[in-house]
Formats: sequence, structure tokens, C-alpha cells
Amino acid sequence: MTSTSAPSASAAQSLARLLVGNQLQQAVFVMARLGIADQLAGGPRGSADLAKAVDAHPDALRRLLRVLAGNGFVAGAGADRFALTPLGELLRSDDPRSVLPFALWSGGVSYQAFGALEHSVRTGEPAFEHLFGEEFFAYLGAHPESGDVFDDMMSRHTVPVAHALAGFDFTGVDTVVDVGGGRGELLAAVLGSRPDVRGVLVEQPRVLDDARAVFAKAGLADRCTAVAGDIQQPLPAGDVYVLKSVLHGLPDEEAAAVLSNCRHAMRPSGRVLVVDFLLPPGDGPSPGLLMDLLMLVGCHGRERTADDFTELFRTAGLQLSASTSTKHGYSVIEGRESE
Repeated sequence: MTSTSAPSASAAQSLARLLVGNQLQQAVFVMARLGIADQLAGGPRGSADLAKAVDAHPDALRRLLRVLAGNGFVAGAGADRFALTPLGELLRSDDPRSVLPFALWSGGVSYQAFGALEHSVRTGEPAFEHLFGEEFFAYLGAHPESGDVFDDMMSRHTVPVAHALAGFDFTGVDTVVDVGGGRGELLAAVLGSRPDVRGVLVEQPRVLDDARAVFAKAGLADRCTAVAGDIQQPLPAGDVYVLKSVLHGLPDEEAAAVLSNCRHAMRPSGRVLVVDFLLPPGDGPSPGLLMDLLMLVGCHGRERTADDFTELFRTAGLQLSASTSTKHGYSVIEGRESE
């Protein structure tokens, strides 16, 4: 039965907070763009002095700082001075817990694309291509500043998941191939405690130098190779293929083709480990649901259920053999060659 009672005042207030969430997001984005957290790292500063340091209009910056103070990112320190709070510390560029790349990405290109969500819902086509006139990864390659921010964000998101994947059993494995693995943090984590395993990263040319630097810093330069490659083309030979946040960006036909490429390249008894959100059946809540909308807006992909992955694997000549959830919201979905 549908309720006809009027919404409560608290419900209306909650809705109002959601509706202005984009405004707060932009305030945090500008804080990130101006580097305010780094400027306040040494202690409280006056807004006029801070405006000079970040090349901003003094009164306009003071108004921004008051909003940030009201939401816990900075705190008033008397006489028109502001100090950084623990929440604001997370926007420092030198903090190991930093979410600065996420703030820059979410409030920049991603913000613009998601603002055209209606286009995607009406047409089923990516709003990103409608706005920017080119495919997502082509855009990143043509706009290095956005590409660097995206790569930074993905690196930050990958590290915690990498440690979860590193706990998998790699007994008897000679070579792990990370397909579309960004700067290689995941592969480095997997190989870090396995001196007998080698790794190959297949990625776009723009990130290969960064990946080699990651491998060198981890002492893995002699065991990890970074090669330029198209994930839709034949892949290097290996025993385990890792695809983290790759398949969700592809439509079913292309996702199945990538899995098929892995199957054709892998050695006997090989495995494919897909790291993606796993949507629950039905309409239950899931951290992957907003990501699913983001895939609609940004590219031609989608998040998938276990049944969806079972069908993708079947199409590629694989069978889904296991799935393991992690505390970070992702699942590791394992596929082996069909018997």
C-alpha cells in the first residue's frame, strides 16, 4: 500500500542537503584546485594572506573559507584567520591518506559529465562523448592534466584493493599479467612477497614510465615488464590474468572479447581474476549502483551481477569458479577455462 502521509520535516531537510550536495562538492573542488590544504599545513593564516598565496580574490576566498569552515574542512582561528582541520588534512598533497586526486577528478571532468546524466538516461549513450566529442580514454590521452588526475585517483583507489588481492593463492604461478593495470601498484603488491613470480603490465603508453618507476621503487624492475598494448588484441602469455576496473568500462561484447583474449593467451590451468563491483540481484543497496550510473555517463560499460559475469565468462569460453568480496566494496571474481 502506498503511503499518502506528508513527508516529515527531517525528511525534507535530508532531501535539501542532497540537492545542494553539488554546491559543497564544488567548494571542496576549488579548495583542492587552489591548494589551500597545503598552504595551511604550516598553521593558521589570514584570508587576505592566503588569497595572495593562491592567486584568489580576497573577499571571494574569505566567503569560500567560511563555507568550508561550516562543513569542517577548515576552522576559524580568530581575526579572519583559518586553520586546517583533520578533515581538511585529507586534501593535502603530501598526506599518505590524501583524497586530493579524487576531489580534483570528482569536481572537474566527472562533475561536468554527470551534469549531463539526463542525456544518457534519454539516449542510452555516454554523456561524456556528447559533451567532449571523443571517447573517454582518447580524451585523457589528449588532455594530459586530466589524464594525470585520473591516473592519480585510480592509483589511490587501487592500493587498498591490491593488498586484498595479494592474499590470493599464487602457488605454482610463474607469470601474472595485469591487463589495463594503470601504474602497476596492484601488480607490485601481488609480486612483493613472491620472489619466484614474474609480472607483465599491459597498458596505454602514457602510463608506462610511471609504472616502471613504481616497479623500480618496489625493487621489482627485474621481474616486472611494462608493455604498451591494446586489451582487445592478443595478450602476453601468463598463468593469471588480472583485470581490475576494466570490464565495467566495456559493453558486454567487448568485455567478453577481452576475457576471450585472456583465455587464448593463458597457459594450462590458468585463471582470470576480475576485480569489479558485484551488484546484488534485485534492487538491494550496493556501493556499485552509483558507479553503474557513472559507467552509463562516462563510457559504454556497466556494473554486473554474478549472473551477468557467469554469462560473460561462458561467452568467452570460461566458467565462473569463485567470487570473494573485499572490505573495500569490490569483489574478486575468478574464472577458469571451461571443461
